[in-house]
Amino acid sequence: MKVVHYWRALWGIVWRELRRFMQQRERFVSALVRPLLWLFVFAAGFRAALGIAITPPYETYVLYEVYITPGLVGMIQLFNGMQSSLSMVYDREMGSMRILLVSPLPRWFLLLSKLLAGTTVSLLQVYTFLAVAWFYGIKAPWLGYLWLLPVLLLSGLMLGA
Repeated sequence: MKVVHYWRALWGIVWRELRRFMQQRERFVSALVRPLLWLFVFAAGFRAALGIAITPPYETYVLYEVYITPGLVGMIQLFNGMQSSLSMVYDREMGSMRILLVSPLPRWFLLLSKLLAGTTVSLLQVYTFLAVAWFYGIKAPWLGYLWLLPVLLLSGLMLGA
């Protein structure tokens, strides 16, 4: 097997999962409703009671919305990992998993490709959530969003597995 065969298979699996995700708008909306509800409704209620006071290393009072945002990002990735596992079960029931398994590619590569596809979908959901949070007033430095990418990749692979 050549590297180009692995690349084509990886790209095909990731592209298929992205297409499925874009066609299922309900899945996208439902994945964002839970954390956005927590951010908009519950965080507004807990704002006065549950912030982080001015203690080192914090230089100012940290609002509850800012404090809870990384946890909500983790929640998006966790639920997306469960959704991608259900996607693998669906593929097995519909027969498309059988087509992948009879290919000459090793099974570990196919599993890793499915994990990367689920992580890619997770990245889209997380950055959409962070964009909504940006307009809500939770702003991080621009470089922070770039530094977040490798962390999201690793945690997405871990939570997807």
